[in-house]
Order: sequence, then C-alpha cells, then structure tokens
Amino acid sequence: MEAATTMEMALNEAARTRGAAASARAMLRDVKIAFGGQTVLDGVTFDLRPGELALLGGENGSGKTVLLNVLSGHLAPDRGSVELQFGERRVDAVRSSPERLARLGLGRLWQDIRLFPSMTVLDNVLAGTAGMLGQNPILAVLALPAVLRQERMARKRAHQNLATVGMADRAQSSCDMLSVGQMKRVAVARLLQMEASLLLLDEPLAGLDADAAEAFSHDLGRLCSKHGKTILVVEHRHDAISRFADRVWKLNHGRLEEIERSHV
Repeated sequence: MEAATTMEMALNEAARTRGAAASARAMLRDVKIAFGGQTVLDGVTFDLRPGELALLGGENGSGKTVLLNVLSGHLAPDRGSVELQFGERRVDAVRSSPERLARLGLGRLWQDIRLFPSMTVLDNVLAGTAGMLGQNPILAVLALPAVLRQERMARKRAHQNLATVGMADRAQSSCDMLSVGQMKRVAVARLLQMEASLLLLDEPLAGLDADAAEAFSHDLGRLCSKHGKTILVVEHRHDAISRFADRVWKLNHGRLEEIERSHV
C-alpha cells in the first residue's frame, strides 16, 4: 500500500512537471564555434519565443546542423551563451547533457528518422513515453494498479498524438510499410509523446513530394498555433514552410541573418 501511494505521488509530480513545461523558449547570445581554425558559427544571437515557428536556411555546410547540436547540448560553443526555458525553468544548455534537456522538454528530429521498423506505429510512439514505472520489475509488482493506470494513460496519449499528426488510422501498421512522409509524422508524434515543448527538426520535408510537404508544413504550424509548441526547422524547401513560419533566418558565412517575410 505504501509503495502504491508513493507511485501515485510520483505520477502526480510528473504530471505537474509536464504542465509546467508547456511553453519553451531558446535564447542564444554571441555564440561562436570553430573547427580546425574554420569559423562555423560567428556571433549567432537570437531569441526564439514560446509558440513560434522559425525557419532556418542556408547553404550546405553553413552550420545549420551545428547550431542544432549546440542547442541540444551535443556541442559546446567556444564563446557565448545558450539558455533554454521550459515553463518557468531556465537552464544553461552548455552545461546540460542532451539527456537532461530531453527530460526537460527538448525533442529533436534527425535527418535519419530513427524509428523501429519492425514495430507498429503505436509502439514506436509509446517508446517515447518517459518515466514508465513498469520498466522496474519490483515496482511493477508492488504498485501494479498505478503501473496499469499509467500504461493506459500513455496509450491514450499516444493515440491522441497520432491523431494530431494525421496518423491515427495507421496505429497498428508496421513502420516498415510507411512512406518517408508518414515515418516523419510518426517521429514527430513520438516527440509529442515525450512531452517535448521545444522541437528541433532537421530537414523534415526532405523526400516528400509537393503536396505532402505542404500538408506537413501546415501541421507543424498548427503545433505552434494550437498546441503551443516552439519549433525550429532547418530546411532547404522554403517555399513549402515559409508561409507558416513566424521568423525566417539564414546562416551566411557563420552569421545569422533575419529575412523579411516579403522577401522569402
């Protein structure tokens, strides 16, 4: 009984934490990083505010992926500060591990989609659920009612996240039967399952035809406008996503330029 009560308290605390991280913000100040004497980011400064969708463009090798690595804690800059805010909590990304940032609410979509191909769509999304009590065999026995309740809640949330990205009807499909566009939607649903509030998406439209790219861009915009997510998209295909973006940036020789919407 005591173990079950403790698990109930843990579940309630996790719910409060998720609610507090409902909005996210990313603030870079004078970030510089160089490799082998070649400057890749040169004094990059921006403030990505809660609920905004920002598009980041630039030529190949301009440092877009490096910038995502800095934001997600995979690379430390040579100079400058990287501060992320999740709800009321501000953290120094330079001093935080990628795992800690992910727990706080940072989600990243890589160019290689990284789904489990032999698992169903639903199970791939469920794999993103953090803090499942049933992963501990002792707790699974001592607090079985709480474990089962948490699993039901996670499954319900996974179905909701699949509906959000337009994949509700493919929940039981094997991921190796999906198109590239569908796999990317599933990967985004998994980020939502992680309770990510700051999403870093690396070329989410690559491999999609014009109609699929337009539809996916619309849904990303809706994640910001209706669901309060903050999203930074690295993408070459400006035509599909620029009209849904609040901010349009370009990396040019390591420097960040903001492009007026009328010039996109």
